Amino acid sequence: NTPGPRLVGYTGCRVVQNPLQPPWGGGLVYACRPLAPRRSHDKGRKTEVFARVRDVGVREAVGVGIATALGDCMHRWIFTLLCLFVAGLASAQQPNYRFQALIDLDNSERTGCDVDGAAGTLSGSEVRVYALTDTARVHTVVMEVCRQGVWEVERHDEPDRAIGLAQGEGGSDVITWSVPRRWFSPYPTIEIRMLAEQLDTQAFDVIGTGANAVEMELDLIGNVLPIPALSMVSLVLLGIAALLLGSRRLMSIPARPGVFLTVALCLCMTGPTQPIAGPFDPHITRVSATDAAYDTLEANAGVDLLRAEVEADAERIGFEIEVSDIDDAAVPAVTKVLFIGNSLTYSNDLPLILKAIAAQAGKTLVTDAITLPNVSLEDHYRQRTAHSALARGGYQIVILQQGPSSLMESQENLLEWTTRFNTLIRAGGARPALYMVWPELERIGYFEAVRESYSNAALAVNGMFIPAGETWRTAWRSQPSLPFYSNDSFHPSPLGSYAAALSMYAELYRQSPVGLPATLQISNGDVHQFNPAQARLVQEAAWAAHLEYGRSGE
Repeated sequence: NTPGPRLVGYTGCRVVQNPLQPPWGGGLVYACRPLAPRRSHDKGRKTEVFARVRDVGVREAVGVGIATALGDCMHRWIFTLLCLFVAGLASAQQPNYRFQALIDLDNSERTGCDVDGAAGTLSGSEVRVYALTDTARVHTVVMEVCRQGVWEVERHDEPDRAIGLAQGEGGSDVITWSVPRRWFSPYPTIEIRMLAEQLDTQAFDVIGTGANAVEMELDLIGNVLPIPALSMVSLVLLGIAALLLGSRRLMSIPARPGVFLTVALCLCMTGPTQPIAGPFDPHITRVSATDAAYDTLEANAGVDLLRAEVEADAERIGFEIEVSDIDDAAVPAVTKVLFIGNSLTYSNDLPLILKAIAAQAGKTLVTDAITLPNVSLEDHYRQRTAHSALARGGYQIVILQQGPSSLMESQENLLEWTTRFNTLIRAGGARPALYMVWPELERIGYFEAVRESYSNAALAVNGMFIPAGETWRTAWRSQPSLPFYSNDSFHPSPLGSYAAALSMYAELYRQSPVGLPATLQISNGDVHQFNPAQARLVQEAAWAAHLEYGRSGE
């Protein structure tokens, strides 16, 4: 009979013994009598529960404990799931790259704040403007100012601007952002260093070498807003107006309207607008710098800076950088590849050459090969050479190769046995890839037939197409004397295998190999030293062939 709380619409509320057991009970239960019959429009959770519990006689609401506990439990679960959903959504959109413009205002390394990174410490910056991005968009632009050795946020913007994927030179990705010119209005010039970081790893790069970043000096004086130029008559009238304003008698005579009329006349007689003083060019000013690809071991494709440009006009200062490939998600960070082929694969240890190229770009590639001389995919399938390896799984990509397959019956054969292998490859969780080779030298006019044969087989299984043969042809257009064939006029020379491996690299990672070192250290101890000019030409050809003919598949 302990008195209970006052509830609107009820009377006689009292505490009753709680018959409920955990997990639904454990608290007090009140019994109340309604003052009047409940109406259908009452929507409150507790009053609705009371209305439902109608014992004949006193209509006591003993069931309210169970109903309330069930409702609370459901609300908690719904709230928890909602929080998890929102957290997951925020995580999916979380920026993981930061591209910084470090700005030195006084040309001194002794002032300003330090920026620490895997490259070392960059000192002497008073301001930094950086863009936070994911692999598709620029989400936030922040300006921070160094105060007493600590970076403090001064301004920020949320432009939500798309990244220009494959829009740069050679297929690089372009990140742009800008800030209002007025943010730097007090400064005639600024010195800028560019730094790229991946926030969840130690990957970094600068325009320059290590902590020795290149400084770009941008002139801002020539880009300030223009002001009107006063004519000689306007200057005389303005001087008269100033004398009148200074007269003590101005306050006692009705001269004030005349003064204002004089000032207005001066403004109407202004001449054409002119830039603020001096011989400075009022047009756009621009500075830029370039950087070697993959010049730090810590870099990955998303932060591998290739070029930076800063541009100023009267309204804004724009920053533009190019990186190798910010959308570097074609294959996992550690990728395992199986080759199934013949001597066109095992000549010059092609799988190991590909592995070494990937290592140059900071990637981990594990390669296995099942190869026999003078065999086709049909031979491999009938002899079951690769069945057990495919059944074990663990591969992301399986690269298939046989002879040129340019004749019609050979094309049909390649298509049939690619389709059969596809079933085994997919069952093991991998993706098939077709490695286009080349015809014999005496049948050099059949390149297009070879490409069509391998491309059609890749399309039939929705697989990857690697246009290695087209890499040869693209390079020959620039330098016909490149020795891709070996002495037998069919098998590849070391340079020919290198070209094929570059084509595989471009297709696997959707990333340009241009700029990789010309010296390859193979895991079996061999070293390939290619002519640097030839190596770069072949790298460019591999990327061009990828852009024109390559296909990633699914």
